[in-house]
Parts: sequence; C-alpha cells; structure tokens
Amino acid sequence: MSPRILFILKKRSVYGINTRTKNYGLSNSCSFVTKELSSRGIHTHTVQVIDNNCIDREVTKFKPTHCIIEALWVTPEKFITLSILHPKVEWIIRLHSEISFLATEGIAIDWIREYNRLKNAYGIKISIASNSLECIRHLSNIIPIKYAPNIYFPPNHIPERLDSALRSDEIHIGCFGALRPLKNHLQQALWAIEFSKTENKELYFHINSSEHEVKESESVLKNLRSLFVNKTGCHLVEHLWTDHLEFIKLVSTMDLGMQISFSETFNIVAADFVHCGVPIVVSDEIDWIFPFIKADPFDTDHVLFKMKFAYYGNRLNFQYLNKIWLNYYNKRAINEWLKFIGKK
Repeated sequence: MSPRILFILKKRSVYGINTRTKNYGLSNSCSFVTKELSSRGIHTHTVQVIDNNCIDREVTKFKPTHCIIEALWVTPEKFITLSILHPKVEWIIRLHSEISFLATEGIAIDWIREYNRLKNAYGIKISIASNSLECIRHLSNIIPIKYAPNIYFPPNHIPERLDSALRSDEIHIGCFGALRPLKNHLQQALWAIEFSKTENKELYFHINSSEHEVKESESVLKNLRSLFVNKTGCHLVEHLWTDHLEFIKLVSTMDLGMQISFSETFNIVAADFVHCGVPIVVSDEIDWIFPFIKADPFDTDHVLFKMKFAYYGNRLNFQYLNKIWLNYYNKRAINEWLKFIGKK
C-alpha cells in the first residue's frame, strides 16, 4: 500500500479566536515536508485541530498509513482509544525541540516514556521521532527514537531586495521568530544597538510579536519594548505573524539577520534569510549553515566581529556559500524522509 502521510498540529490563534490561525514555525515546518513529499508523488496532508478530540475525525477523512503528531500535545491515554479506532495507522510523535527546550515542559519526559510503554504493553503502533540528531542522541539512551528532519521548501520566487549599500544612514536588522528566553532576543537587541553605533547608522530592530503572547514571551517582549523607549537612533519594529510568502518579502528588505540563540533544531528564519540572499549571523546551534558566520553567544566581541564580517561580506556574495550548505542539508533531509516512510 502506498504511504499516505497525515500531519496534525494543534491550532494556535493570533487573536485568541479561531478565525485567524497563527502561522508559526511548526506549521511552516510541516508545510515544507508536505510539499516536498507531495512533489514526489506521495499522498500527504497537513491539518490544524483545536484539541486531540478532533484527531479521529481527521484520520477517518484522510485514511493515512502514517499519522504524525507535531510536538507534545496529545496525551498518551488518547492513543489507546485512537489505536482501537484506527488499528492499521502508524502513530508518530515528532519532537521539534532540543533538550533545553523540553526541560521547560513539565510533561515532556513523562509523556515520552509513556508513549514507549504503550507500544510495549499494548502493541500500539506508536513511535517517537525528532528533527534533531542531537536530541536523538540524548533520548536514545532511554527510548527508541527515529530521525525526521526539517526540509526547507521555499517559494520559487525570490523577492528583489534593496542593496544595503544604498542605506547610508540606517540599518535594518531582523531578529525574527518566537520570543522565547532561549532564543536570546534581548541580548541580540543589545548587540544590534552596539553594532549600529560602531557603524554610525540609525537602527531599526525587527521582531515578530502579536497581541497574545504566552507568558514567557510576554516577558521577553516587555523587556525589548523597555529597551528601546526613548532610545535615540534606535527603533523596535514589531511585525505580526503572517504567511510564509509575505514573511519572505519582509526578510528581503533587511540588511542583516540575527539568530544567535542558545537552542535550535533547524531554524526556518535563518533559511529564509539565506534563501533571500540576506546576510545573517547565527550561533553554532544551527549546524547546516556556513561556519564562518557563526558567533559565540557568550562573547560580545566575537558577535560584533561576525556581524561586521557578514554585513560587509554581502558585497562579495558570501551568502552564496550559505545556499550551498543549505542545499546540501536539504538533499540529505529528503533522503531521510524517504527512508522514514519506506520509499527508499
């Protein structure tokens, strides 16, 4: 039987209502994998649901061979019922976080162990996967775990971008993505302020935010807003979450990107900057990118040096090297997915 892959995510809303679904990293990740597999003739579908009571309906409609639950949100007990209703379906819980992020979720290890217990005790077709080899290395000490990496599947069109050399008096730095403490936004904002002063340019520091952030994001956002209050020559620019094509257009208007975070599994934002040919500085957590633009998040001088290297290196088209590394990663990731679903 040809594989039919159903990806299920928990729905998130921008305004706290269901009329506008938040387009976030997890949904983009699923979308990219779905598009890549579909382009290879594999039946796939991605759906966002309100809670785990909606899973049965979606599985009944699509009739998948594999049902991939994105991240930890379905209780282990629910799979007992689901396995009775759909005994032929292979259930896969796909993790998108490194251990440092999982540590903030109090149920993480308990649920991961319980999923594995259900498989052994009741013969339920359930398994754990991760998009991170580092996470797999650690969790494989306690459970069997599979590799299901991210795939980057960008729009064919690359927006034209303004040459940063034309901006003689200002610099636009994009530090996009979820506002979580381990993403290190506040420190990156401080680095951006210092860098703009050394370059004698007015700073526009761009982030993502919305009216309804989770508690830990609220703290980061509050600190960022306070940092830029009455800060002459420095501006915080907040952008609502949007669809990926619109986000790509926004990225193309930046002069420099920053993703110098403490924990990453892939980082779609960094891939978007690379896709648009915009220089970016990252931490060593992003393993697929050209090593020369990686900065030590614990060394300010190193970060500022790498920012200057990336910013001025854009004139020499150093971004092309990032694309080579991203394309190489992508080919390997696609092969892993084909093995994962038994097509190779």
